Amino acid sequence: MTNILRDVRYGGRMLAKHPGHTVAALLALGLGIGLTTTVFSIDYGALLRGLPFERSDRIMAVYGTNLSQQQDRRDVFPLDYLDLRRRQTSFESLAAYSTGTINLSGDLQPERFDGAFLTADSLGVLRVRPLLGRGFLPGEDAPQAEPVVILGYGIWRTRYGGDPKVIGRAVRVNGQPATIVGVMPEGFKFPARQDVWVPKKIDPGKLKRRDEGDGLQLFGRLKEGVTAERAQIELTAFAKAIEKEYLETNRGVGVEVVPFAKSFLGAKETGLLLVMLGFGFVVLFIACANVASLMVAKASLRTRELAIRSALGAGRRRVVVQLLVESTLLSLGGAILGVVLAAWGVGLFNAAIYSNQDNAPPFWIRCEVDGVALAFTLGITVLAGVLSGLMPALQASRADLNEILKDEGRGSTSLRIGLFSRFLVISELAVCCMLLVGAGLMVKSVVKLQNLNLGFSTKDVLTLRIALFEAKYPQKTDRSAFFDELLRRLAQQPGVAAAGATSTLPTNGAWRDFYAVEGRAYPREQDLPEGYEVVASPGYFQVFATPLVSGRIFGPEDRPGSLPVAVVNQSFARKAWPKEDPLGRRVRLGRGKAEEPWRTVVGVVADQKVGNLDDVRNGPESLYVPLAQDTPGFVSVALRSRGEPLALAPKVREQIAAVDKDLPIYWVKSMEQVVAGNAFYHNLFGIVFTILGLAALILAAVGIYGVISFAVQQRTQEIGVRMALGAGRGNVLAMILRQGAVQLGCGLGAGLLLALGASRPLKTLLYQVEPTDPETFLTVSLVLAAVALAASLVPAQRAAQVDPLVAIRSE
Repeated sequence: MTNILRDVRYGGRMLAKHPGHTVAALLALGLGIGLTTTVFSIDYGALLRGLPFERSDRIMAVYGTNLSQQQDRRDVFPLDYLDLRRRQTSFESLAAYSTGTINLSGDLQPERFDGAFLTADSLGVLRVRPLLGRGFLPGEDAPQAEPVVILGYGIWRTRYGGDPKVIGRAVRVNGQPATIVGVMPEGFKFPARQDVWVPKKIDPGKLKRRDEGDGLQLFGRLKEGVTAERAQIELTAFAKAIEKEYLETNRGVGVEVVPFAKSFLGAKETGLLLVMLGFGFVVLFIACANVASLMVAKASLRTRELAIRSALGAGRRRVVVQLLVESTLLSLGGAILGVVLAAWGVGLFNAAIYSNQDNAPPFWIRCEVDGVALAFTLGITVLAGVLSGLMPALQASRADLNEILKDEGRGSTSLRIGLFSRFLVISELAVCCMLLVGAGLMVKSVVKLQNLNLGFSTKDVLTLRIALFEAKYPQKTDRSAFFDELLRRLAQQPGVAAAGATSTLPTNGAWRDFYAVEGRAYPREQDLPEGYEVVASPGYFQVFATPLVSGRIFGPEDRPGSLPVAVVNQSFARKAWPKEDPLGRRVRLGRGKAEEPWRTVVGVVADQKVGNLDDVRNGPESLYVPLAQDTPGFVSVALRSRGEPLALAPKVREQIAAVDKDLPIYWVKSMEQVVAGNAFYHNLFGIVFTILGLAALILAAVGIYGVISFAVQQRTQEIGVRMALGAGRGNVLAMILRQGAVQLGCGLGAGLLLALGASRPLKTLLYQVEPTDPETFLTVSLVLAAVALAASLVPAQRAAQVDPLVAIRSE
C-alpha cells in the first residue's frame, strides 16, 4: 500500500509538471468517456432496464407470425388467443390487450386519452395493485358485464383534483355509461404511455375465424422454472395444432415469444442503438490512442530518468506500474469530466425525446446516469487507463540501459517510441475513417428523408383527429352523416380554403391491404399484391393539392349504396395495368373476401407519401376509397387555411361541439408539425451520429498534431543541421508534411477497408442509401485528408522556422 501511495503522489507530480499534456489528455479522455457513457445510458434504458414490476424479466410478450406472408410480430386474433390461453401451461396466465382512444365525458368537459383495453387478469399478471379502489374483477371482461374504468394517476390529479371520492363515480366512456373503480399508482402507464384502462370484452359467439375483428397483443408471466425457450416450443406446437384444425384461415400462422421490455423495439431500432454504442467505443478508442501518444511523448522525454531508476534497482515491473498509475490518474480525471458530460448529454437527449409526446418512448424506458451507468463508467475508466498507459509503459521499460545512458541525442530509443506513436495515429485514422463513413451514411439517410418529395403541400394545413364510437354512431351511415355535416360547416368558416377528412394523414403510415385486379388469377393468397388503402373525402385532394392525372376525384354521387368506386395513384395504375387505361377497371380489397365489393377506378392522381416516411420495404401503390362509402370510426380532419393554420383551432372546436357537444378532438397540429414529428427520431439520431463523428474527427486531428509536433521536437537538432548544410525552409516543410501524408495514406487505406466491412450491417438502418455509397466514402476521405494535413501543417511550419544555430545548441 505504501508503494502504491508513493506511486500515486509521484504520478501526480509528473502530471503537474506537464500541465499542457495533462489538460489535453484529460479533455480527450473526458470526451471519450463522456460520449461512451451517454450512449450506454441511452442503450441501457432502452434495451436492458426492463419493466418496473416485480420479477419483470418473467413477463413475456407473445406475437403472431405468418412467414409465408412475410409478417412477423403481428397481432393475434381473438379466437386464436382464446385457444392458446386454454391450452398453454407455460404461463401463470396469458393476458391480452389492445390500445386505442378512450373518451371520458358525462361528468366534466369531454376529454380524449390514450387508453388500453385489458383482459381482467392483466393487472394480476403484472402484480400491480391500484393506488385507490380495485383492479378488474374476474368476469368484468365478459360481453354482458357492467362497464367499469380505471384511471391513471395523472388524470386523477388533473381532471379530478386528486379527489379520493372519485371511486364509484359515474362517467361516460366512449359514449357508454361506466363506473370508476380504481386509480393506478404514479408512473404506471402500461403497456406504453396509456392513461386509462377498461376491460377488453371478447364475445367468441360473434367472431368468425375468417373475420375476427381487432387483433390482440398477448403477454404473460412465466411459471417458476419455465424458460422463454420452453414457452416458445410449447406455443409453437399449439399454433401448429390450431393450424391443422383451421387450415383455411390459419395456414402458416405461428407465434413468437419475446421479453415484454424488448417487444416495443424492432430489429431496426435495436440495431440502431447497438451501432450507436459501437460508435461510442470507437470514440473512446481514439481518445485512448491520443493519451497513449501523449504518454509515449512523456516517456521519451524521461527515458534517461527511467534508465537511471532501473540501473539503481527498480525492476521493469516497477517502471510499468509507475507509468500505469499516471495513465490511471488521467483516466480518473477524465471519468469525472466524462460523468459531467454524460449527465448533460443524457439530459439533453431526454429533453428531446419527451418534447415530442406523441412519439415519446414507453414509460419504462428511462435514460439516466444511474448506478449502472456509473459502474460502466468505472469499467471503461480502468479500460482507458490500461489502453492508454500499458503499451507506452512496456515500450519505455523495454529499452536497453547502456544504449540510453550513452545516447545523448535520444536517437535510437526515441525512434522506436516514435514508430509506436505513428502506429497509434494510423490506428486512430483508420477507426476514425470507419466511424465517419458510418456516421456519414446515417446522416445522408436523414438528409434524404428531410428532402423527400412528399407529393403534397404541407403549408397552411391544420389537422386534428376525431373518434366516433358505436354507442352513438353504430352504423357507417351515421358516421357518414356526421362528417357530411361537419365538413360542410368547416368549409363555410372564414379563413378555410378547403376541408377534407381521411382515415390516415400522409406520412402517418396508412393501412396496407391485399387487393385483387379483376381478370387476374391468384393461385395462392400470398400471390395477392399489396397496396396502401386510404379512405378520403373529396376535399382531401383539395387540401393536399393532389394533382389529378386522369378521370375524376370523388363527388356527391359517391354515396352509400351507389356504385363502389376508387381513385388510384400513378404507381398503382402502372403496376396493375402497365399498358392499359386504368379508368373503368375494377379492384377488390382484402384477401379475396367475397363480401368486399369490386370497386371501379374513376380517377388517377399523382403519388403521395401516404406510408411511414422511412418505409422502403413496401412500394408506393395507393388506393383511395370514398369516405361516404366506407366511413371508419377514427378519422383525421384536414383544413387548408388562408393564414396561420393553428389559429383555426378554436373555430373548429366550436363547429364540432355544435354537431356533437360530447365529442373531444385531439392531435391538433399543423401538417408541418405532423411531418416533423414523423421524422423526429431520424433527425435526433442523425444529430447523435454527427456528434460522434465530429468528436472522432477532432480527436484524430489532435492526435496527428501531437505526434508530428513531438516528432518535430525530437528532430530539432537534425533540422538545424539540415538547414545549416543548405536545406531550405520549403524542404523542411515538405519533409514534415510528407511524414503526415504517409500516416494519412496508411490510416485512410486501412480505414476504408474497415468501413467497407463495417458499413454492410447498416443496410437495414439506411434510407435510400447503399452501405457502399461512393459519395460518402469520397467525402469522408477528402474531409479526413484535409483535417489531417491541416493538423500536420502547424508543426511543419514551426519546424521550417527553426533557427539553425539555436537548434544545434538545443541538446
